Amino acid sequence: MLRQGVRVAVVGASALFASGTAIADVPLPARDPFQLYGNEILFDVERDGELIGQHIVTFTRTTEGVRVDSRADVEVDLLFLSAYRLRHQAHELWSDGELKSVEASTNENGDYTHVQAVRDAAGMVISSSEGTFKVPAILPTSHWNAALLKGGPLLNTLTGKLSDVRVFYQGFDTVTTRGGSLRARRYLYSGDLNGEIWFDDEGRWVKLRFRTKDGSIINYVCRRCQGPTTLTEVE
Repeated sequence: MLRQGVRVAVVGASALFASGTAIADVPLPARDPFQLYGNEILFDVERDGELIGQHIVTFTRTTEGVRVDSRADVEVDLLFLSAYRLRHQAHELWSDGELKSVEASTNENGDYTHVQAVRDAAGMVISSSEGTFKVPAILPTSHWNAALLKGGPLLNTLTGKLSDVRVFYQGFDTVTTRGGSLRARRYLYSGDLNGEIWFDDEGRWVKLRFRTKDGSIINYVCRRCQGPTTLTEVE
């Protein structure tokens, strides 16, 4: 979610790249998001260990399919002033495992962007300040969905552009969350988006980390990411 400076990565940011095992060697299961997460995912966003915001994803069943609403709210203070502020929200609609539409808006220090994508029989029609174009069916840069680990072109919901992404498996780690520790697989993004992301054995997103251009380390720390019956929020 940090695109420049301290911009926090809703879609990823800059991190160190290393070699690893190709993603195809460790497939993750595709699951109903309600079975994976319940109705909500909640991450604290930290910069060099300091809390600077939150990222929330909610899931709602509708007559049209599953609606996924994401909201990121980040603010960095410098000498008691707000030096950086980001508000990002995105709305996805899924039906029978297929993405039907995406609409996203971003306010970064007063600069606004808007992205919209709608699926038709031939693919996705994408509109933003960059213009309107059509592509085959594509996934958005939504971290909750382990399907993005397949890599390839992804729709960047911050910019409306296509991001070419490669993904490499790095093995198992112990991930610290607000509710305790868990075992998860670590992956590296490379290409137009770079960063590290962790998924547990069930395919749940449980951690994100990347380095910004100013050298800061951004960590997404799970407060609620494993559904209502396992790891829960710690007040």
